Amino acid sequence: MKQIGLISPNFSEDTLADVHKILPEGIHVEGRNLDVARYIDSEFHRVEQTFADVVRELTRQPLDFLMITGELFLSYKGPGSDRQILALVSEITSVPASTVLTAVVHACQALNLRRVVMASPFPEDQDLRLSRFLAHDKIEVVAHRCLGYNNSKVIWDLSPETGYELASALLRENPDVDGVYLPCNKWRITSVIERIEKDFGKPVVTNTQAWVLEALRGMGMAQPIPGFGRLLR
Repeated sequence: MKQIGLISPNFSEDTLADVHKILPEGIHVEGRNLDVARYIDSEFHRVEQTFADVVRELTRQPLDFLMITGELFLSYKGPGSDRQILALVSEITSVPASTVLTAVVHACQALNLRRVVMASPFPEDQDLRLSRFLAHDKIEVVAHRCLGYNNSKVIWDLSPETGYELASALLRENPDVDGVYLPCNKWRITSVIERIEKDFGKPVVTNTQAWVLEALRGMGMAQPIPGFGRLLR
């Protein structure tokens, strides 16, 4: 049995439903919640103060890999902040680790996505911050569209169709981009990944796909996984 440690701004067992659909058998996810109430800087700063303690507590478990999710928490300090987070983690534990934004960059590089559109459930200011973060790693967000929500509970209740519709509109308006990025693991859009790719012929990168692949690679378990887009297939 392999074990992934998962630190998330709003972790719950419910949020692992799509993860368990993707992960091969024999992998357990041990999660910890940072409890981000709203996607605002004061909240990110508050949970940052306890982040190291959460890492120390979780890595007392026998982990094979540690993943830190939450694009907005990771990016709020600016481009390259994922590297700062991982440097801090490496001072605490020798467990191999990565972040979801590091994973998203690796996913875009693997699919040769240099110009993307971004469909998100977040507010406009958070989209712009994510765009700057990706630009730091030479991934250009050509256009973006957001739903404007800063609360994960609201996002959790959104239909997967909201992701399909938002991504579809962007791809119709920007047919020359390399692909589309949909952030946030509370936005339950893994079920529409294949449909977007089939209808528009463009690869899709999502939060859950990216971090699962990153963790599997980190544990030497990467293998083709059908049904969840070109990245995993």
